[in-house]
Amino acid sequence: MTPEQYITDNEDLNNDKPTINEAIITANQPQRLRLVFSKKEIIKYIGHLDLMLAWERSLRRARLPLAYSKGFNARPKIQTAFSLPLGTIGTAEILDIILTEPVDLATAKEQISQALPVGIGIHAIEEVPLKAPHLENLLRQAEYLVTVETELSAEVLNERISSLLAATEIWQIRERKQKSENINLRPWLHELTLTNWTPGEAQLSMRLTAGQFGNLRPIDVLQALNLHENWYGIERRQLIFEAEASQSL
Repeated sequence: MTPEQYITDNEDLNNDKPTINEAIITANQPQRLRLVFSKKEIIKYIGHLDLMLAWERSLRRARLPLAYSKGFNARPKIQTAFSLPLGTIGTAEILDIILTEPVDLATAKEQISQALPVGIGIHAIEEVPLKAPHLENLLRQAEYLVTVETELSAEVLNERISSLLAATEIWQIRERKQKSENINLRPWLHELTLTNWTPGEAQLSMRLTAGQFGNLRPIDVLQALNLHENWYGIERRQLIFEAEASQSL
């Protein structure tokens, strides 16, 4: 499936204009909603910008009273907590949207679910304070499940994991602004366990720093384990924010 096919698939252009639905409660108070959604395997190679465009059009088809930014190129006020890398699936991604008027949450969830294209699923919806901090400013960590092909035994994998966790430094070279930097990634690695092993395949659970204070990628961990040249698949299972991260220390 190409990005162009994904964006235009099953789209009714005549229904793309935002209108007020019967479910909207008459009021002048704006409302901020937080959606928990999944980006599934079938669309894992759809980029972030195309994903956001699909969300924008789905929310319009759902007849929600979206609030728009000001200016010549006004856009709906929607924002994800942390964009997914290309090729990664997510089972608990978070999206905030701003509405001009309050809506009934159960009805809104049903309307959104019906409007979403194949590959996106909505799991939960809740109202949050309108002036709550942006999620990207509160994000601290992320949990991943990584499936990797390997001929190594479970014993050897556990030895490598133990050695990595026992290390005080994990140095890797990263390219930043056309410059090579040697970075110690160890402070960003919080948890790493072998959760499942079968001959030829292993699953690793990772809890890594994410957000504005650092970003450790699963591929960096695979590189440190000398598994990065093998086939692998990445699933982001949870985003962890400031208060939750403090509780886990």
